[in-house]
Amino acid sequence: MFRKIKLKKIVNFLILFILFFNIFLISGCLNETENGDKKTDYDIIIGMTYNISGFYPWMHTRDTTSLSVNVNLFNYLAEMDPKTFKYVPALAESWNNPDNTTWRFFLREGVKFHNGNNFSAEDVKFTIEYMRNSSYHKEELDSISKIIILDNYTIDIITKKPYPMLLYKLGTLFILSKDYIIKTEDTNETWPIGTGAYKLSEYIPGKYIILERFDDYWKGKSDVNKVTFKNMNNSEELKNALISGELDIVQLSNDYVDEIKSTAGLEVKAIQTPAVIYMSFDFKVNNSYGFPDLKNPVSDLKVRKAMYHAINIETLIDKFLNGSATPASQFITSHTFGYNPNITRLAYDIDTARDLLKEAGYENGFTIGLDIPDSSKWINISNEIANQLSKINISIILKPLPQFDYYSNLYYRNTSLYITGWNPIDAESTIKLLLHTPDIEEGVGLWNYGNYSNSELDTLCEILCDTMITDNRKDYIQEIFAIAAEDVACIPLFSNKAFYGTIENIEWTPRPSLFIWVEEISFK
Repeated sequence: MFRKIKLKKIVNFLILFILFFNIFLISGCLNETENGDKKTDYDIIIGMTYNISGFYPWMHTRDTTSLSVNVNLFNYLAEMDPKTFKYVPALAESWNNPDNTTWRFFLREGVKFHNGNNFSAEDVKFTIEYMRNSSYHKEELDSISKIIILDNYTIDIITKKPYPMLLYKLGTLFILSKDYIIKTEDTNETWPIGTGAYKLSEYIPGKYIILERFDDYWKGKSDVNKVTFKNMNNSEELKNALISGELDIVQLSNDYVDEIKSTAGLEVKAIQTPAVIYMSFDFKVNNSYGFPDLKNPVSDLKVRKAMYHAINIETLIDKFLNGSATPASQFITSHTFGYNPNITRLAYDIDTARDLLKEAGYENGFTIGLDIPDSSKWINISNEIANQLSKINISIILKPLPQFDYYSNLYYRNTSLYITGWNPIDAESTIKLLLHTPDIEEGVGLWNYGNYSNSELDTLCEILCDTMITDNRKDYIQEIFAIAAEDVACIPLFSNKAFYGTIENIEWTPRPSLFIWVEEISFK
């Protein structure tokens, strides 16, 4: 919970003041020092419902909770501006391309790690070489052929071929201390040392994480002196703890937004996320998972279009998301470079849907299983989709599964129909991972769970990956998404808004990534 330095002294003063004068001090004076200056030393507690998977570089997954903690401990070479969605300098002050396969980075001087070590080009080279041997960053760093240190603060990264996405890929790579990792590698040490605004103070797995401000941070001191990330069991506990004053910031379930808005002393902050929720299919025609002895009905484009036309997305959003989502038209939103504004959703039209099914030979419909995560939210949403599809004689059997089983089914392609989400880092990764014909050895189509395949799209993807000119890249990306939309590679459903509840004197704008950068939090 947020509290000022010397809060006890201030509270005692207030009590005496009230007793003697019987009046209430005006709101806001707690945010000022005796001479009227704004205070900058606060402690806050942030609630979360998931455990982190570890600290970098020992993390097991790139989940939002884990990254929300780690972004406060480390820095990237370049980081994404949450307003423009462009990469801006961080540990690299600037960069250029001497030729099509060389990226030259000019590094920031005077940066220190939490243990006092100075940051230099040696740390960048070491981090890339260390992490490219891990599955965690293999795909991002596989394009690099060699790294040349020109001086302590200048480094060349050479790619195997023109690779315009390198900056985006490096934008997911936290820079490590070479000296620290080498010295601790044989001790199984997993205490993170970075250059970030905060350093780890205490960690009790499953209970809480305490970070303290790093006063030698290269961007300067943050307002928050200490932040605790505290584990709670569920979203209702988060909400109740915010109301009781136990927590200062929580991510809210849509169900609690109105309650927090009406609670004195609290505020709701909303942000449109770039994540897209979509439904996709098994594209295998024969010997498919759900129809081993019959033709797979959803392998037929007319059937996929019929299902798309039969889903009333506005009704679904209004009934189950309190209007807090935006209908999606493709795998990315306008937050992401390459979004195609000319792609529109297929209109809700039951008559057209029935006609398409009849043309495909499924006038009497069919029965198909739908894999979903085992949560009340997804069960409710999926029940509504099933109800809507029943109007064109398609019978949906819901298959809610625990998280591990759900993702195992998708990974091993043991699914006929599934609902999932995608939070894009960039459009090219979306295309390579979700739309390219799967090829495990080449690292493409890894999350194309239905084995969607279009040779024209694959060819354009290869051209895109070698294209350095920004405008040309945009054209290729938009063309690829248009092909996928015409094929109904998925039925885009919606893009969520995320909601946070906070105490009212916090000034903070959530990021679309949903990572909480504590250095961006200040106070009114």
